[in-house]
Amino acid sequence: MLNLKNLNIHRGSRIVFSRLNAEIKTSTLTLIKGKNGSGKSTLLRTIAGLTPIEGGEINQNGVNIFHAKEQWIRKLIFIDNKNGLSDELTVKENLLAWVKIKGWDTNEKNLILALESVGMQKYMNFYISQCSDGLKKRAALARLYFSFFNEVDFWLLDEPTNALDHSSYLLLQNLLSKFIKMKGSILIASHDKESLIKNYETFDIDKLRNTNTI
Repeated sequence: MLNLKNLNIHRGSRIVFSRLNAEIKTSTLTLIKGKNGSGKSTLLRTIAGLTPIEGGEINQNGVNIFHAKEQWIRKLIFIDNKNGLSDELTVKENLLAWVKIKGWDTNEKNLILALESVGMQKYMNFYISQCSDGLKKRAALARLYFSFFNEVDFWLLDEPTNALDHSSYLLLQNLLSKFIKMKGSILIASHDKESLIKNYETFDIDKLRNTNTI
C-alpha cells in the first residue's frame, strides 16, 4: 500500500494537490482517472521522484519512499507520454542506453527479447526520427520486459495506450498481466474508460476532490 499523507504538490505557481490523503493499493493494477489538468501525470511524476513534494509524504509499509530515494527509483520503471527517446539513436540503441543508465545487464539476447515483447524486432535499426508515434510508444514500452529478470516492483505508465494499434495493445496487455502475476504494482494514468486487464483498482482524482481538499 502506498499512503499519501497530507501531500502538497505544486507545478510552478499552481497548486495541484493540497493536503491530499489517500491510499493506493500495491501488487495490482491501479487506473488513475481524472479530467485533463486534474493532476494524473503530476502524481505519477511525483511518485517517480521527478516532481518535488512541497509538503507531506508518500509511505510504503510505513516508510517514506524517499528516505532511500535512489533505492526506490532503481525498483521502478516510469514511462511518460513523451517516451524519453532520442531521435538521433536507433530503436535498439535507445533501449541499450536506457538499460545502461539503470545499471542492468546489457546482454544482446535480452535486448532482442525485449523488442520482441512489443513487436519491435523488425524496427530495431530504425532511427527514432523514422518511427511513427505508435512505433515510438512500443520502443519505450520495450523497457518493461527487463522487469522480469531485474528487481522491479513498480511500473508508472502515463497514457501507455496512446497511438497503439490493436496488436500492440494485446502485447501490452500480456506484459501487464505477467507483471501482476509476479506481484508487481502498476499505476496507469489514462483517459481510457476501461483498464487493460480485468481485475484492477481505480484511483479517481475527481471523486477525491469532492471528498477532500486537494
